[in-house]
Amino acid sequence: MNRILLLILIAGALFLLILFAVRPDLIENIWLWLIGLSGVIVKSFQWLFEAIKKLVGGDEKTKKSTPASLNKTEQKDEAKSLSNDDDFKGLTIRLLRYYDDGETTVGMMLINSQFYCYTLEDTFHEVKVPGETRIPAGTYTIQFRKELSPFTITMRERYPEWFTYHLELQHVPGYAHIYIHNGGDHTDTEGCILISDSITVDNEKTFFSNSRETFRRFYLFVSEQLNNNIPVRIIISNEKWMKNLN
Repeated sequence: MNRILLLILIAGALFLLILFAVRPDLIENIWLWLIGLSGVIVKSFQWLFEAIKKLVGGDEKTKKSTPASLNKTEQKDEAKSLSNDDDFKGLTIRLLRYYDDGETTVGMMLINSQFYCYTLEDTFHEVKVPGETRIPAGTYTIQFRKELSPFTITMRERYPEWFTYHLELQHVPGYAHIYIHNGGDHTDTEGCILISDSITVDNEKTFFSNSRETFRRFYLFVSEQLNNNIPVRIIISNEKWMKNLN
């Protein structure tokens, strides 16, 4: 039995080697998924370790060191995004950025410590470029923006069955009207966070598919929390979050 399993593994490995030799472009199309999956696994082990440490060591807190390579702005953002207010009573959403290609930032959204969907934002700029720059990492409250802006009217006409008002991140420094919504690529956002279950990467660009259905599911879930007076927040971490796990 063990010999059969070994032969199957060897055959599978040879198949992958031949496939990648014939189609090397496939590597480019799947490596983001592999990074994302590894990120989820690492983060899950971190939370498990912290839970065990709290059970064994009580409320004693340990200090996390910040990599010396981070500049002061990044240190402030990372400290803000990796902090966890244990007194918060509500829904916490985490956004873990893990790749920036100079046009698009790709990340993962986690809800209840589980992978929920992919995120897509603008790229990072040291100096903000209007309409082309992602928001700073940090912790932000999410609330309805109860105003009938032109974009709100457009979304109501597009999704009359379930959309009411935008889900807006509050008090984002240097930005206004930052929403979570659907979209195809970085041209569909001006600082907002796009979400989708499906992501495609090719030699030209990174883009989403099935974003509308993902947004509908997310919107209904978060709206239910807000309508029941449950606070909702999002904690955004930059790409260096994995270095802060130790």
